[in-house]
Amino acid sequence: MKLPGQKYMAAFAGLTATRAKTGQTIGVVAKKLGLVRQALRGLSTALLFGLCLSHSLAQSPNTAASGAGEKVAAQDDLRHTTAGTAFRDCADCPLVVVIVPRPDGLEPMRRDNLFWNPEQTQETIELPGIFAIGRYEVTRAEFARFVKDSGYAAPANAGCYGWSGARYETNALADWRNPGFAQTENDPVVCVSWDDANAYTEWLAKKTGKSYRLPTEVEWEYAARAGNAAARPWDDAGIDACRHANVADASTRRGMPGTAGSWKYHDCDDRHAYTAPVGSYTPNAFGLHDMLGNAWEWTDTCWNPGPAVPPSGGTLTAGPCEQRVLRGGGWVDSPAYVRYDFRFLLDQGDRDFYGGFRVLRGD
Repeated sequence: MKLPGQKYMAAFAGLTATRAKTGQTIGVVAKKLGLVRQALRGLSTALLFGLCLSHSLAQSPNTAASGAGEKVAAQDDLRHTTAGTAFRDCADCPLVVVIVPRPDGLEPMRRDNLFWNPEQTQETIELPGIFAIGRYEVTRAEFARFVKDSGYAAPANAGCYGWSGARYETNALADWRNPGFAQTENDPVVCVSWDDANAYTEWLAKKTGKSYRLPTEVEWEYAARAGNAAARPWDDAGIDACRHANVADASTRRGMPGTAGSWKYHDCDDRHAYTAPVGSYTPNAFGLHDMLGNAWEWTDTCWNPGPAVPPSGGTLTAGPCEQRVLRGGGWVDSPAYVRYDFRFLLDQGDRDFYGGFRVLRGD
């Protein structure tokens, strides 16, 4: 993902840049790094640090991946449901997989402030209780059913931020139905804001009588890693990346005009220049697909210029919250951004051609 009209940050020479925001300054922390820069849409790059989990999980990593315990019927009480069970609460609901943290609910976490402070501290924090998370990112077909059933409509002429062939800019005619490239109904829905994604979860909750929402970034990373303490399932060379994730690769270089020579790519070819149908790549040990790559995923966490996990534990989901954290990287992204611990932020009303989501079902 290349920042429109900007030079790469000195601290990240050779890497593609994250999208910036207007009218703000990143503050003291970013100033120390010399990362403050202006962009067409704004100021403030996402501080390049993240949360890195070190797991010893109660849930067997291979339970969901093997299909063991899979069900379709709704589950009333997740506490009485086997780890790895996959189910739907309704015929049109996303398939979700039960995730069970350690019995004591505690886990050591490294508070990585990537590219800012090489010092790392580790402390024990309380993990979320049992939850179920989407096996796949929400698809165009699933989002379309929500729009049809609820009558939901995005603000008129909201547009979608994407690549024009020469630069990043807002396309006033683009939306989730037409993000600027061809998709199947099983591709992840993109060009959706946090507000759109949240409205979808509220519709699901009303429809099913169950607790649906977006995952916090702590829940997201716990589910994404599935016991993997590394930065990603493949090595830094990226040759094996295309088996695991839809990322910027040889197909992107061929298929996206104006990117060759300026973007950084993974050294592989998955034959998908843009988004890919969900489930096209190898799942993680919990049986979850596309936790890295395909679409960036909105979380319920408010952006704060500090560690993903506050000293008090938990994650910030309330209060002043104009910006939200996204995780996982996308189909446009270079190796620097496709990793479990990378944090990205956007205004919660922003719609981008790489931005989607998956749901979480609470107990």
